[in-house]
Amino acid sequence: MSTRNYLWRRVLSLLLLIIITVNAPVGASSAVASESEDSVFETETLKIVNHFDYFTDSISPLSEKAMSKSEITKALAPYGKYLGTPGMPVYAYRDAMEQKWEDVTERDKKFTGVEIDLEKRYTYNSLVSIMKKLSRIDGVNLYKIGKSTQDRDMYAIEIDLPSDEEKDTIILTGTIHARETAGCTYILKELVDLLQDNSAKARKTLSRTRFVAVPCVNPDGREGVCYNPETYSYKKGELWKATTSGTDLNRNFPGLSWAQLKKGYEKSDYLSTSPDKLYYPGPFAGSAPETRAMMKFLYHYVVIEKAVMYIDYHQQGRIMYTEKPWCGSEQRKLSKDAANHFKEFLNKGQKKSSKNKYTAVKEDKDYGLNGVGSTMTDYACSIANGSKYSRAYGFNVYCTKTAEYPLIMIPRLDDTRKNLIEAPNPSLITFTFEIGWGKDSLGYSSKARALIADEYKTFHYDKVLFEMSDYAYGLRK
Repeated sequence: MSTRNYLWRRVLSLLLLIIITVNAPVGASSAVASESEDSVFETETLKIVNHFDYFTDSISPLSEKAMSKSEITKALAPYGKYLGTPGMPVYAYRDAMEQKWEDVTERDKKFTGVEIDLEKRYTYNSLVSIMKKLSRIDGVNLYKIGKSTQDRDMYAIEIDLPSDEEKDTIILTGTIHARETAGCTYILKELVDLLQDNSAKARKTLSRTRFVAVPCVNPDGREGVCYNPETYSYKKGELWKATTSGTDLNRNFPGLSWAQLKKGYEKSDYLSTSPDKLYYPGPFAGSAPETRAMMKFLYHYVVIEKAVMYIDYHQQGRIMYTEKPWCGSEQRKLSKDAANHFKEFLNKGQKKSSKNKYTAVKEDKDYGLNGVGSTMTDYACSIANGSKYSRAYGFNVYCTKTAEYPLIMIPRLDDTRKNLIEAPNPSLITFTFEIGWGKDSLGYSSKARALIADEYKTFHYDKVLFEMSDYAYGLRK
């Protein structure tokens, strides 16, 4: 089982310092030393994030220029169809992987306590204020990781309290879909309550687990749905799901499955070509700034830090989607076992006859091969399995030392006899929480908030971080 590797972080930080020093102008050695002594404090994470070459590390060296739509169509013709939605241009990919993070941790201020009431209304700014207050706790770091479509700052919070133990890294993300507001408030409430819990259980959890989270992936869409739902609704009255520009972020990532339709498969009904309809994947892969911010965040914690577990909070249906069919068997089994474990944990105390309990659902065999686009968990699984961004195709591909293979060429990782590059994190566990039951729980009405507050207590979300930590720790044995 992959656990956080402190030695690796220290070695990488040292190598980066050597590179910076070696590349300094001649005669500048004393200036470099002086600047280092007086420089602003930089966390271990930022020592890597703002200096490591993620672009080179994550890109396939086997292609140098983008292929045209007709060239891609021809290359994929023996295996299926290319649906024509453009892949991610190199300039956009470079922008994603070269973004700088800004440390906005409030280390010089005193923490005085904070709480989240799930039935109250919170603007995005008020949620950011809560994250800033949490960052006053020693070992809690807050980073600006990018911008939204409407130029709001996006934040990642890192809970890494001082400890002599080696830690497992667990990633949490929420509210990638505008109307699915529970994800953001659940994650923040879970972290707020854990950090202020003085019990031995909480101390043990924080000593052996590092939680990293982007509670709100889609701040613009969330604000639109929460405070202007009349505008942010579709023609049939359903609440808005996308960014304010109409792009469904959870179809916009340039993962292995981007815009490919395998021979013999039907194109998904979910695929939309219009930003005013549901499931629009965007004008091209990685088109949304929110997507680009999350790409670097995920690459850092999945590939570089080798997170143990990644859970994305959605709504609704009390479903846990897991087991992407194109992943390796190790990852599928670990994710299946974890999803089943957390299904039982959340359902604890529910009557056997209840129809609305949580269920774990295996992804359909067509998943990723029906052209629908690539989700955030798809992207995380893609890079965990060693996929690289291809200049030629504009989305991620499997690679050998001599060739690139889009997903429809190798739809089952375990079945291929090709000598693919080694996967950096094949044991990453990933699945989603589809929180709540019924469309009344979507959005931010008083009824929705009441339903979500009841869900939180009824299905043990107040204890779920403890369970994640215990589960990850148990996998070390």
